[in-house]
Amino acid sequence: MPKHRVTAPRDAWPEVLRVRFDALSLSEHQRHRLGHALGRWVLLTPDPLVVTRETCEAVIAPIQRTQRGVAASLRQVLGLVFPEAAPMLYSLRKPRRRKPRDPRGDLAEHLKRHLGRCPQEWQDRAAPMLIVDSDGLGDGLLVQAWAASTLKRRVEAAGRYFDCCGRSGLSRVLHAAGVKARLIAMQKAGRRPNAACMEIASLLAFSRVLFPEKDHGWLEKTHRSLKKIAAASPSRNAGRALPADDLRQFGLQVFELADRRFDKARLRRDFEDAHMLARTALALVLLTEAPMRVGALASADVTPGLLSRLVMIHVEGCDTKTGEAETRLFSSEAVRCLSSYISRHRAAMALPSENKLFVGDNGLAVLGATLSENIGRLTEDRLDRRVTAHPIRHSAANFIVARAPEEAALASVILGHRTRSVTPIYTRRAGQVLASKKHAEAARRTAERLGADTEVFRRKTAKTPRRTRQDRPLRKKGQNATEELPR
Repeated sequence: MPKHRVTAPRDAWPEVLRVRFDALSLSEHQRHRLGHALGRWVLLTPDPLVVTRETCEAVIAPIQRTQRGVAASLRQVLGLVFPEAAPMLYSLRKPRRRKPRDPRGDLAEHLKRHLGRCPQEWQDRAAPMLIVDSDGLGDGLLVQAWAASTLKRRVEAAGRYFDCCGRSGLSRVLHAAGVKARLIAMQKAGRRPNAACMEIASLLAFSRVLFPEKDHGWLEKTHRSLKKIAAASPSRNAGRALPADDLRQFGLQVFELADRRFDKARLRRDFEDAHMLARTALALVLLTEAPMRVGALASADVTPGLLSRLVMIHVEGCDTKTGEAETRLFSSEAVRCLSSYISRHRAAMALPSENKLFVGDNGLAVLGATLSENIGRLTEDRLDRRVTAHPIRHSAANFIVARAPEEAALASVILGHRTRSVTPIYTRRAGQVLASKKHAEAARRTAERLGADTEVFRRKTAKTPRRTRQDRPLRKKGQNATEELPR
C-alpha cells in the first residue's frame, strides 16, 4: 500500500518555486520547515503559482483548526516566495481568544486591594460605601456618587498617604505631620505642584466623606495654598507641548518611513512593525490637524465614519465628551496617509469583521490610551520629548491663540470642551499675546521716530570665553591681584 504523503517532493515543484525558494536566505532548520510547508501547498492546490484569497482560505483554514504551526509556516513561506501576496496572507488568520473582561469585578478588586493599605478604622467606615454589586443594584454610596476613575484615585491617594506614614515612622492617622511627610516625599520624587494639589484634594474628599464629624479646616487651608502654587506653575502638558506644525511634519515623515518598511516586509513581524509605525504616525497627523480627543479618534469607523473620499471623519455623539457629534476635515497629505493606511497597513492586520479605523496586531480595535501611549513612545525615542495625545491639544490651542488672539474663544469650540470654564485660560493667554504684539509695535515706532538702531540688541554677539584656572597668571605670596608676574 503506498505511503500517504502530506507534502510534495522537490522534484514535483514548479521550476519557478524551486528557484525562488533556493534564493531565500534561510538556516538549515528554516529551510527544512518552510520547504515542508511549500511542498504541502504544491500538493493541495491545483495551480501552486496562483495565490488568491479563495485558494488560501480553502487550503490554510482547515489546517489552522488542527495544526496552527503548520498554517503559520504556510503563510510565512508563501509571503517570502510571493511578496505581493504577503499582506493578504496575514489578514486570514483567526483572532486570538481573549478572556472577557469584567469591569465591575476589576473595580471591586482594585478598591479592595488599595483599601487594605489604610488603617482598620478607615476600612470599617469605607467598606459599606465601596460595595460593588455585579448587577449594579446594590452598589455602595460612593460607587453610585463618584465615577470609577475618581473613586480609584481617591482610594489610591489614601493608601499612598498611609504607606508614607508607615515609612516615616509616624502614626497612621490623618494629621499635619503625615501630610508634610507626604508632600516632602512627592517633592523629592520630582512631582509637580499640580500633582501634589490633586493628591491632597483626593485625600481631603475621601476623609471628609468617611469622617464628616472631624474638622478638616487645616487640610482645606493646605489644599488652597497648593492650588495657588499650582496655578502659578507650568503644567506637565504645557512643558511637553511642541509646535503643531512641527509635530505634523514629523508625523508625515514617520508615515513615509512606515510605507518603506511595508514595501520591504516579508515576515509577519515586519508587517507588524510597519503597521505599528504607520498607525502611530497617522494618529499623530490626524490629531494635529483635528485636535479631537484620542478616545473619539479611536472610536472612528472605516465605513460610516469616513465621508467624501476620506477628506473628513465623523464621530458619533456617544463617543465624544460633549455628547455632540463631531466632523473634522483633513488636508491632502493627511488624506493620502489615511488612504495608504486603510488600503495597505490596516488591510494586512484587520479582521474582516472589524470596522474600526485603528486596529492592533491581533486585528481588533485598539483603545485611545493605546494610541496615546504609542505616540508618547515614538516622540520620546525620536524627539527626546514625550508628547502624548493631550499635549497635542495644548499645541493646537497655542497655535490658535498665537495666530488669532482675538478669536481665542474658538479654542474651546475646536477642542470640544464640555463647558466654557476653560475659555478664560485661552482668553488670558490671548491677552498676553496681544499685549506683547502692541508693545513690540510701539517700541518699533518709537525707535523709528528717534532714529535708533534697535537691531544691535537683537544680534547675537560672541561671548568672550571665561578664563580657567590654568589660564590665569600665577601670583607670588603677598603680591596684589593687579600685579602680574613678568613673562
